[in-house]
Amino acid sequence: MKAKERVALAMDRQIPDRVPVFPVITAYHASRTLGINYREIVLDPMLNYDVLLAAWREYGFDGFEVGLGPAPGYKDRIKVRTINGVDYLVDPESKEPYARLEDDEAPIPLHEDPPIKEPTDLEKISVPTVDDLKASGRLAPVERLLKEVGDDAYIAGTAASQSMNFLVQMRGSEQAMLDLVENPELAHAIMQKGTDISINIGLALIEAGVDGIYIGDAWASASIISPAHYREFCLPYHRQAAEAFQRRGVQVYLHVCGNVVPILELMADTGVDGIEPLDPLGGVTVGEAKKRVGNRVALKGGLDTVLLLQGSPKEVMEAARRCIEAGAPGGGYILGSGDDIPRDAPRENVAAMVEAAHVYGCY
Repeated sequence: MKAKERVALAMDRQIPDRVPVFPVITAYHASRTLGINYREIVLDPMLNYDVLLAAWREYGFDGFEVGLGPAPGYKDRIKVRTINGVDYLVDPESKEPYARLEDDEAPIPLHEDPPIKEPTDLEKISVPTVDDLKASGRLAPVERLLKEVGDDAYIAGTAASQSMNFLVQMRGSEQAMLDLVENPELAHAIMQKGTDISINIGLALIEAGVDGIYIGDAWASASIISPAHYREFCLPYHRQAAEAFQRRGVQVYLHVCGNVVPILELMADTGVDGIEPLDPLGGVTVGEAKKRVGNRVALKGGLDTVLLLQGSPKEVMEAARRCIEAGAPGGGYILGSGDDIPRDAPRENVAAMVEAAHVYGCY
């Protein structure tokens, strides 16, 4: 059975030939497979696709996620200035630094300057159409990657940040939390704009040929907001996005990391096909998720990321076996990491996770 079919069956809560392995893999860890620092990817975002393909080839994942390519003219906007021996990203026009460039981390912003300071600023945030995105050339690297993997991987397009993530991006973290209580109408208006943007991104990725869509918000976790706030501010927008993509015939899974124990049923209420990453560091277990919502959604993830970073291959294999035993009965389980694979996770540990799916995951 090809990987694409294997993941699709599991996401449909059916039984494939074996449990698929589909972790949260980003350029942080994937960069290790090409031996480059994250700084190089910051300076050339097209390397994202190279490192993800390299990681897929090395580990044999059944699936991974990709996003849109960089906007046109991105090279002209990435400018570096050295001040007192420290490299900074600078505004191409003013030459003023806005973030410190790190060797192997994301750039560190020098100040928080959210785009929406007043309600009227929301009007300045545009929603690109699907045709805009197609004409921009941002689908081209996705299409090349899809051609490369064929049916040997399930590729999910990233169309996230419907609710809390977008609110935080637009208002800053502190003001976003206050808006939930003091200015809920503005919070909803901003979230609707974010959802509109994410839907068009997802629809463009679907036209490029992706197999599924990844939605979600890290800031929607019960580690940050209450279940009541999730129900009011996140669920409607996650549901709206899921329905838009499902109408186009693709599967949708919802990523909310951290503590989702209080909101598992609410996540299932969004109507998505699957939920991830079942982060054990947030108190989530595959067994509990299977018992509570496994009859409604596929489950994806569950493997401790600290173990991937600090454990031995034998320990990773054993933990993965327990995840499979808890999630696989009856189908609908995809083995994966409880969140992003750590940047410096030993490659033999990641390989052990994949091996576990082959050794323990056969039906």
